[in-house]
Amino acid sequence: MQAKTICPSDPLVYNELGVVAYNMKEYNKAALWFEKTLAHIPSLSQLWEPTVVNLAHACRKLKVMYHEATSCYDRALTLSTRSLITYAGLAYTYLLQDNFTAAITCHHDALWLKLDDQFCTEMLSLAIIDEGRSGIDPKMEFR
Repeated sequence: MQAKTICPSDPLVYNELGVVAYNMKEYNKAALWFEKTLAHIPSLSQLWEPTVVNLAHACRKLKVMYHEATSCYDRALTLSTRSLITYAGLAYTYLLQDNFTAAITCHHDALWLKLDDQFCTEMLSLAIIDEGRSGIDPKMEFR
């Protein structure tokens, strides 16, 4: 907070406050700090992709903000398409919403980046099992 007082326009200070709040499981505060971080940068670049992902994680942890989380993950993917963490976070968010097909797709994208990632492999298996248990969408057209 002293750093914020000294340099109130430094986005890195806000980012660190967001990380501290997240680690303290204060996800509402974390999301606010990450949003302030992004508001203090002149233009969004690949350098700020981790902050966008952190905002997505905080929104996901709030559970009622899944739509915001997926939007943030998608935004992060426009900055870097080579982030295993982003794909895994997006896949997990879809899984929490019972959108198994999207979760499976994102896990495949993550595994394309790192084939032997244990977390993504296990979560992909769970998504496939859950999709099988939920049945086939009756609106789906087969040809």
